[in-house]
Amino acid sequence: MPPIRVGFLGLSSSGWAPGAHLPFLKHSDKYQIVAICNSSIESSKAAIKRFELPESTRAYGDPEDLAKDKDIDLIVCSVRVDRHLATISPSLKAGKNVFVEWPLGKNLTEAKELLRLKNEGGVKTAVVGLQARQSPVVRKLKQLVDEGRVGKVLSSSWMGQGGNLGPTVQEGYAYLSQREVGGNMVSIHFGHAIDYIQAVLGYGFNPAPKTLLASRRSHQKLLSSSNELVKEAHPVTSDDTIFLHGTLTTGIPLSFSLRGGKPFKDVAGLDWRIYGETGEIRITSSGPFLNVGYPDIKIAISDFDLDGGESKDVEVVEVEKDEFDGDGWGIPSRNVARVYRELAEEKVNCSFEDAVERHELIEGMYKENGIPT
Repeated sequence: MPPIRVGFLGLSSSGWAPGAHLPFLKHSDKYQIVAICNSSIESSKAAIKRFELPESTRAYGDPEDLAKDKDIDLIVCSVRVDRHLATISPSLKAGKNVFVEWPLGKNLTEAKELLRLKNEGGVKTAVVGLQARQSPVVRKLKQLVDEGRVGKVLSSSWMGQGGNLGPTVQEGYAYLSQREVGGNMVSIHFGHAIDYIQAVLGYGFNPAPKTLLASRRSHQKLLSSSNELVKEAHPVTSDDTIFLHGTLTTGIPLSFSLRGGKPFKDVAGLDWRIYGETGEIRITSSGPFLNVGYPDIKIAISDFDLDGGESKDVEVVEVEKDEFDGDGWGIPSRNVARVYRELAEEKVNCSFEDAVERHELIEGMYKENGIPT
């Protein structure tokens, strides 16, 4: 079959796209990047040259023009979330297949509008980048739970530190501190985490969970990319504390706690427990982003002595590797590559409908805490 022809929205030198999307797209015989659309034609031409794309790659500066290109099969959108609606709408209206980064929109209203445009445009395939579902770690955890490795799951607790929203922030990530942009610790950090938790334990809550959102740090020091001080007090409006307690539709009680900043020294940035009748699964890593991954992710199981004695020795679970776990693949590219591999087989990782459900959960959290969106 001929390769899927890709038009790329938002290929900058400092963004997520070069490390996450390009490695697979440039080296796969299933895809071919044929067009780039940045904020200007000149910026697109510079990206084509910088990333050594073929000279035949077309350069656009307007999403409307990209959408009119009949020689494109798939539009990939990797611009900042508050620009998703404006940049991807023309392609949805044109009926093109799309792959949009999470969050789908900067709020529920925009996400629903994109879903409406997708349906009205007759788009066959629309994927959202909640790629932790493709993680071998997440799939192994689901296998363990489904097989009853620790018996019936009685409860689960998740505790993590977000890394961002600490005492300092670099200019390129300053938007994470502004709730109104739509890309922040609630939508991005929590959104990815709750999705992979539910991929393992079951989707949906019944009844709606109880949540607490708080923005406790009013300012950060703004730094340059080389960590030089740019501004002493950069205002923070995003929430840096997220607590959630609820019962999943599978009947499993879940306790979730996420805060900003770095973890305590020499302590895991993620500690997720799945407590069962016959044992407990513990997942640790240096950070909470299983959608990205870490070299030190560890799954361990403690089996209980059901006769009242001490627990048995801890078992470390081996996670099967695939073609993307080699040294030739940067960690951010691996789960994204797995999404593209399945997309080439017409398998949808996460639909627009799925993404709107995640947005509805987040909207409910904001409403519960009296925060306008």
